Amino acid sequence: MVENSVLNQILDGLGYTSYTSSEIRLIGGYFGNVYEIDVEVPLVIKIFNRELDSEEDVLSEIEWTQFLSEHGLSVIEPILVKGLYINNLSEKMFFVAYKRARGKHIDINNKEVWNSKLFNLWGQGMGTMHSLSKLYKGKRPEWHKQEIYQVNLKDLDPKINDLWDNYLAELKTMSTSKDIYGIIHGDLHQQNLLYDNGEVTFIDCGDSECGWFAYDIAISIYHASQSIEEKENRCKFATSFCQSFMDGYAKANPTSEIINNIDFFINFRHLYSYVYHNQYLDKTNVTKKQLDYLDEMKKSLINQTSYFEKSLIS
Repeated sequence: MVENSVLNQILDGLGYTSYTSSEIRLIGGYFGNVYEIDVEVPLVIKIFNRELDSEEDVLSEIEWTQFLSEHGLSVIEPILVKGLYINNLSEKMFFVAYKRARGKHIDINNKEVWNSKLFNLWGQGMGTMHSLSKLYKGKRPEWHKQEIYQVNLKDLDPKINDLWDNYLAELKTMSTSKDIYGIIHGDLHQQNLLYDNGEVTFIDCGDSECGWFAYDIAISIYHASQSIEEKENRCKFATSFCQSFMDGYAKANPTSEIINNIDFFINFRHLYSYVYHNQYLDKTNVTKKQLDYLDEMKKSLINQTSYFEKSLIS
């Protein structure tokens, strides 16, 4: 979480000098860096650390988000503050302000929302993103530029390290033709959706990068399936989810050359998530539940040939 003094500095910068940090509510972010401010026009604030995110990359993300919006996709858009998108806080920190979008975060226990209709809309939205990426003239980082692919993983189990190396070697051999590779969201799980009366808004393009469309699809399938605790039921759910999602996706972007790699990328996402959590989880503030979860991930990676132990793509 961010210190109250920084939150008050943000309020001052926005011109809300009569408000206090109590009006700012933490709503998410892996590093506890996304806040909502209940002012006249409610805002979402994302705080960045220059050691992790450069201003250039954030501006590139903003340009991509604006392109999506201009072409009809409902996304959360940044707003100018005193003529700027990048708002300086210190040598290390800056923030971007966004107008809060309509809709609520997805409640997976609400079957009136968490159903095949949503999954279809979700897939159609991703398909639209991928289709638009073929038209976009701007840039996003290539997938292999991520810091996680540069760090030393010597502290992990050797079997995990071998798996990681094997996957990366395979990725480097894969085609990057425009039909299967382009700008992807990179983290389009259910917490990055807002739902309102049959409409979906897509948020947080911070992980968008140049990557494989199949990986983006796999990320959504993998994280949606984790809403089911029982392993057997999880696989059944994933099969049903995949069908609804891909039916929607195909309305916006051809799938024939994409679907063959989805199973591969689901397994890679499972490994990536384990490596990511081990690398970036705050070890000084970790819970027993989190440790148990990581241990189960490790066992499944070492002992199972695949995450679902069956192909979702027939």
